[in-house]
Amino acid sequence: MITYEGIIKNEVFKKINNGGNTLKKLVIDLGHGGHDPGAVGKGGTKESEVVLKIGKYLESMLKEVDLDVRFTRMSDKYVSLGDRVEFANNFGADYFLSIHINSASDSSVRGVEVWQYNNDDKNLNEFCSSLCNEISGIFNIRNRGMKLSKSLYVLKNTSMKSALLEVDFISNSFCEKDLDNEDNLKAVARVIKDNVLKLYNIKTSEPILYKVCIGAYMDKSNAISCMNTAKSKGFSDAYIIF
Repeated sequence: MITYEGIIKNEVFKKINNGGNTLKKLVIDLGHGGHDPGAVGKGGTKESEVVLKIGKYLESMLKEVDLDVRFTRMSDKYVSLGDRVEFANNFGADYFLSIHINSASDSSVRGVEVWQYNNDDKNLNEFCSSLCNEISGIFNIRNRGMKLSKSLYVLKNTSMKSALLEVDFISNSFCEKDLDNEDNLKAVARVIKDNVLKLYNIKTSEPILYKVCIGAYMDKSNAISCMNTAKSKGFSDAYIIF
């Protein structure tokens, strides 16, 4: 029997304290793992490790949310596609989200896309569209949009509405560098978290913070100068991201 990790709420039928209602359920699938690294960048970055980092940030962000969230893995372990699907189906999730990093033979390709089995769920369509819009903004990459596939195993065999997110193309060297930045991975996790809340119509009192980037510089002195200029204009909370 497989032990699944990353259970945020311990009981399947745990109740919301103030209402006695069963929590809605979500399964987040972190692609590959263990002896299956998934796509690997030229610099050696593994898809399995990147999505695991995103998953750990997501786990932390979703802890206080009124949602029963379970992950198919929360360590570098191999879980078969069949076991991932069986776990989600047995759990009875309302939605299933699988997170991956893409790859292509053409190393110039970049972009974010989300796959579905069909597009007959309006709420999931909006969720997928928002993921593409917002993640493309994080990396300033192409929004490849929502696509349909009848062959992707987890989409075909899960009994609930499912989506598969391809964050970017790790075969691109600039992508690989971007995915080595923890702030970028946190930003991806936050986009997913915020859109999960919208998908489930969950209200939160947590304020949404919008970050503004002025520029990116190879020379640190130019970055410092830009930050000081911003502060002199009244933006006292300006800071440098490495």
